[in-house]
Amino acid sequence: DFEKQINIILSQIPKDRNTYLFSATMTSKVQKLERASLENPVKVEVNTKYKTVDALVQNYVFKPAKHKETYLVFMLTQFAGQKTIIFTSTCNQSTKLALMLRNLNFKAVNINGQLTQPQRLAALNKFKAGERSILIATDVASRGLDIPMVDLVINYDMPSNPKDYIHRVGRTARAGKSGRAITVVTQYDVENCQ
Repeated sequence: DFEKQINIILSQIPKDRNTYLFSATMTSKVQKLERASLENPVKVEVNTKYKTVDALVQNYVFKPAKHKETYLVFMLTQFAGQKTIIFTSTCNQSTKLALMLRNLNFKAVNINGQLTQPQRLAALNKFKAGERSILIATDVASRGLDIPMVDLVINYDMPSNPKDYIHRVGRTARAGKSGRAITVVTQYDVENCQ
């Protein structure tokens, strides 16, 4: 969309230079710009092995860690009535959030590796049947479970790798339906990435 301005810039800068071109998508316009402005380009792209569906709206929110729980309650209030899965990184965190949300009158249930198989199945069945609208889970629920009609996935804790992210957000926007995924990022998550 800025082809005219970019062409002006390219005509004014030295021919002998290092040029870095960044784009979230490789459209035909970006490829045209690449051919016109780069010599012997090296392309670096994100692995397309792990992809999300187009019907998935993905967002992140940056919140201080001390406000994470408060913001979670705010999001759940904003998306009230939607079938939601909240992913945490630990069993203790999933249990804590389930207790907190139930005390705030949210219909929440949790599953994690510390529960017995019958307990996990009971919780999952309540969520599937609509008796509970919120499922708090560790990555035990990110794969291999058939959970239809999930509207929202919240990554309360950052997943440890891209593959886990794909599996988590893949719980929504299934079978041609749309869905939303929101990842909560804190200052500690940013520090861990550096």
